[in-house]
Amino acid sequence: MIISSVLLRNTTPTRGLASTFITTWLGSVARALGVRTKIYGTALTEKTLFVSNHISWLDIFIIGSLVPVHFLSKHEVKAMPVFGWLSSRVGTLYIKRGKKGSASEASSEITAALNQQHNSLIFAEGTTTDGHIKKFHSRMMQSAIDAHAMVQPIAIFFPLVNPETGSPEINPATLFIGDTSISESFDLIARAPHIDVEVHFLEPISSKGKSRNEISQHAYDEVVDAIKSIKKRTEK
Repeated sequence: MIISSVLLRNTTPTRGLASTFITTWLGSVARALGVRTKIYGTALTEKTLFVSNHISWLDIFIIGSLVPVHFLSKHEVKAMPVFGWLSSRVGTLYIKRGKKGSASEASSEITAALNQQHNSLIFAEGTTTDGHIKKFHSRMMQSAIDAHAMVQPIAIFFPLVNPETGSPEINPATLFIGDTSISESFDLIARAPHIDVEVHFLEPISSKGKSRNEISQHAYDEVVDAIKSIKKRTEK
């Protein structure tokens, strides 16, 4: 808390002491929970809108430990004791879901961050899933167009081979869907001997001359193909 008060200024630059502190802290939390990360591809370094699928609250710690980004979170997080304050200090951007015009406001905030040469991350499905990718929402892609920024899709997956069938599947301990509470999810993850995760930084997409729907579909296709590739490789 003291270090956060001194170092963090409600923003996430792409380099410097503050960003190093943020990525190191997030990585330490992930490792303490038994996460073992394999990275594929190379992340762009600045002024990039990262677009990822979403499986678990762990995604934030894992991706945030690999590249400095502004996360987009629901506005309720901002009001949470301690965690809300920390989220704001590391440059989290907020969206009021269900409020008219909230998506446009959030998109404008992302554009502003990108125009500062910073990175932002959105979970384009708008919710966590069981690894079957839902349609990517395109509204936030407008921020990359307005800022003339690059878009880089990210595929994240928690692979586990079923010892009885030998078939690849997603690690059930990582699922954060349905009525699962954060405490129940944390307990499942903490009890697991380890959590393997693959993070794939996919082919970047230029926003120049493209509509937000085109960017969204392109990013979706890349992520879906990457997840299919992970499952096929695990089968071998």
